[in-house]
Amino acid sequence: MFHVPVNIYEAKQQMLNAFVKELGGVQMNRSDVILELQLVPELLKQAEAIYVDAVTELAWAKHQLLSKEYEVIGDGLVTGKNDLQRQAEIWPYTKDLQQQVLRMEASVEHTKIEFHFYKRKLENLQTIAKLMTIL
Repeated sequence: MFHVPVNIYEAKQQMLNAFVKELGGVQMNRSDVILELQLVPELLKQAEAIYVDAVTELAWAKHQLLSKEYEVIGDGLVTGKNDLQRQAEIWPYTKDLQQQVLRMEASVEHTKIEFHFYKRKLENLQTIAKLMTIL
């Protein structure tokens, strides 16, 4: 598929085309790259803020769960001799909070994916911009 380049410009163009193909085959001109470089940092900032909020909410939910467990234990509702028995006795009082923590952990993972997507996209755009300046 590659042919022997005639000059350095052609070699660099082949390199850029191979890189673009690797990124999904979408060819961008300079104005597209400039526009994306202006937009993606704001999207990245928003995705990071959403991720940080999700992590904070998860920490708060874990705190509420732990507080409820301590409350149940402090009220003398747990008398189990081993950890498994104690967990079984705590479950009816904390199951909703435990489910909330699991849902929030999943939410954190989803927001992390979005954040990393925009982070990689910005890095790729920066690489494309550098390659375009070489040509």
